[in-house]
Amino acid sequence: MTLALAPDLDLKGAAERLAATGRSRVPGLLGDGAQALHEALTGPDMVWNRAIQNPYNADVPVAVFEAEPLAEQARLYGMAHEEATEGFQFIFDRIKLGQARAMGLPLPPVLFELHDLFNSAPFLDFARRLTGDDRIAYVDAQPTRYLPGHFLNGHTDAHDDAGRLYAYVLNLSPRWRAEWGGLLMFLDGEGAVTETFTPSFGTLNLFRVPQDHAVSMVAPFAGAPRYSITGWWRTRPPGV
Repeated sequence: MTLALAPDLDLKGAAERLAATGRSRVPGLLGDGAQALHEALTGPDMVWNRAIQNPYNADVPVAVFEAEPLAEQARLYGMAHEEATEGFQFIFDRIKLGQARAMGLPLPPVLFELHDLFNSAPFLDFARRLTGDDRIAYVDAQPTRYLPGHFLNGHTDAHDDAGRLYAYVLNLSPRWRAEWGGLLMFLDGEGAVTETFTPSFGTLNLFRVPQDHAVSMVAPFAGAPRYSITGWWRTRPPGV
């Protein structure tokens, strides 16, 4: 199938919510395309990198990480958990589509099709109409997978000179319970949760940058990994 924006999206309601609160949701963004993306992320051709803030400061192929002795894996997780107690830390799996394409990685083609769609004239027009922001010129994308124990501590997504205007999460887990964790939580200046978005299948979550937020840890009893496509609507491509 060919990925495309679903017809009859509630752009007006989503735009009003974004203007009023700095965040919004667009259910059913790609229609049946969400199922095709889910199948790609869970299929045998998908490769993942493990992202941990430290000690690597760089993503490591999951296969390499899991080839380490269990004691070494436990040591690395222990270091990350110690840092997470009071500071910024994360553990989850991802693959950056722009880098993957430049490296010629053999990912499922539908993922590169999504990256192309996100940077097409119709989608950029949609993004500008939704936000009222004509500065949006580029959308990056990274598939993400949160397994039990994965999390993303509080941060704002602020990044000097990165051109980030809005952050987004396209949720791709067909069934998700709030009790399983993996919730996108928005925080006030004192760290209290002011609003929470549950990962609803096919729904685009969007929020203005900078804004304090976190992803709660996925529970050990979660019935499936938490899949999504995440990234930023930017003024320019990374590195430009």
